[in-house]
Amino acid sequence: MTDRRSARETLTLVTDDSTFTELPHPVRESRPDGPLGWQGYDASRARAADRTGESESVVCGTATVGGTRAVLIAFEFGFLGGSLGERTGDRLESAYAYAREHRLPVVPLIATGGSRMQEGMIALTQLQRVARQSALTREAGLPQIAVVRDPTTGGGWATLGAGADVILALPGAQVGFAGSRVRPPDADPTAYTAEAQVAAGAADAIVEPEELRETLGSWLRLLTTPWEGQPPVPAALGATGLPTAGREETAPAAGTDDPAPTAHHAGPAQPATDSPPASLREDTAAALGTADPTVAAQHATDSSPASPPENPAPALAETDPPATARDATQGTRPARHPEARLPTAGRESVSPAPNATDPPTTARDTTQGTRPARHPDAGLPTTGREAEQHAQSTQPSPANPSATAQEAAQHTPADSPGTGWDAVQRARSPQRPRAERYLDSYFTHRLAISGDRCGGIDAGMLCGFGERAGRAVAFAAQAGTATRPAGYRTAARLIRLADRLGVPVLTLVDTPGAANDAEAEREGAGAAVADLFGAVASARVPITTLLIGEGGSGGALALAAPGNTWATPDSYFSVIAPELATAILKRSPAQTERTADQLRVRPEDLAELGVVRTRPV
Repeated sequence: MTDRRSARETLTLVTDDSTFTELPHPVRESRPDGPLGWQGYDASRARAADRTGESESVVCGTATVGGTRAVLIAFEFGFLGGSLGERTGDRLESAYAYAREHRLPVVPLIATGGSRMQEGMIALTQLQRVARQSALTREAGLPQIAVVRDPTTGGGWATLGAGADVILALPGAQVGFAGSRVRPPDADPTAYTAEAQVAAGAADAIVEPEELRETLGSWLRLLTTPWEGQPPVPAALGATGLPTAGREETAPAAGTDDPAPTAHHAGPAQPATDSPPASLREDTAAALGTADPTVAAQHATDSSPASPPENPAPALAETDPPATARDATQGTRPARHPEARLPTAGRESVSPAPNATDPPTTARDTTQGTRPARHPDAGLPTTGREAEQHAQSTQPSPANPSATAQEAAQHTPADSPGTGWDAVQRARSPQRPRAERYLDSYFTHRLAISGDRCGGIDAGMLCGFGERAGRAVAFAAQAGTATRPAGYRTAARLIRLADRLGVPVLTLVDTPGAANDAEAEREGAGAAVADLFGAVASARVPITTLLIGEGGSGGALALAAPGNTWATPDSYFSVIAPELATAILKRSPAQTERTADQLRVRPEDLAELGVVRTRPV
């Protein structure tokens, strides 16, 4: 059991200095000893009030957290175990209504044992009231970020806690639907902890108390300041030994003494430190439908890199808005390893600052909940004004409907693979950059959501929200492994949350395919992929997709934005892996390279077919 802070102490812990203002609450007159006439109930409430200084089990008010104003609901566990009764429901309903009226996010700080027995079914029905208020707030496009304290059990966990958009947990907290006195006597107590809930995908991260204010502030900022319009396409990073488009030079962070450059400058390609996750060969074997270690090993590590090119191609610049007054370096933390099983929300990834010479972002009133229009050509990266004009003349767009995919394909990078099999080998190279590198380069800092809320986590699907030039972009990125059903469900959850909040989405495609082992089938692989297809198809916010490696069949396509999918030179997309296509066509394995060519999997082939877009250079 962790130290149990009171409601007021918890509010002091998370809010900016002297900003908390308690909200007025309805006054309910009830019969003596409550709705059931439970003998001694009034005396119990009076003792609880004397002991805690509170008149009910929740304290509701407004405050700023890390500079963002929000409605906070703090449970007082010392008041009858933080239980929910009729008067508790009145206060919760009033707080949620205030949040919607004033367009404020809601932060429940939960510590409760569940419904109040002295009020019987009247207490239990308060959960329906709470669920209704949460649903109305969700429909209004306002975020709900729950902090689960010790303990959080029963209906409080099953509504305010588990029903929130983002769930943060204090270390060591008791968290679970079943309270300690109603569990089977032989139940494993470790299953009812915050750590267990994060590991099962039911909560997003463990946060240390001293990091809670900063973490909450970052989440509130990310979920209330969306990027305006289409997210820019990330620059292709490339890898040493592979023909690359170069690495872009980092502009200084806003607020530094160094003047911002007028353009990105070319430089030699830097050695890549990325390597496939340890499970790549196993996942690859599963995605290819083979247990042959030779095939799996070839797929995961084939194509030894050639010598670095003598004249690296120029770096690709990006058309981003400048950083806002907020220092782009503020609140950054070391990157979290993608394989970590228990995400810790306070540990953010640090990325280079955006280009300070880019055009400004249009200001937007984030309280209006409007949805930005999707524009397929917004955020097109260029290598200068001339290249930008060239791109506008060749890429299909509303302003230039006559441009064809054939014309776009003619302007692909000069270092494109010579054959389809070359493209496959390059995408499978262990030296090309993976999702973590792209996300680090794209965002100033980012925070992860974790888990599918159905008992699963896939470390090969990275999801969350990141800050770029002072604005938020959501991301869902495959990390090079065969994607598990939990990964697809987590990505669908991320996209639907971003859509409700009006935050545009960046997706990075990189998978040999969906996991196809027996366990994946038992976990509902088909339904999970279908769910992600549906989430992408129904999203109202703009989605930008970059293919950074392997695009293996529908397991990759599910994450791709129709009409706005871009491809790097180190990638391929295919209806099926060339090895499997060869087997299905009853060809000799020696025909695999020919089959890859016939499938037309190279980025320029895909652009000519109108499936993807490639970058002009």
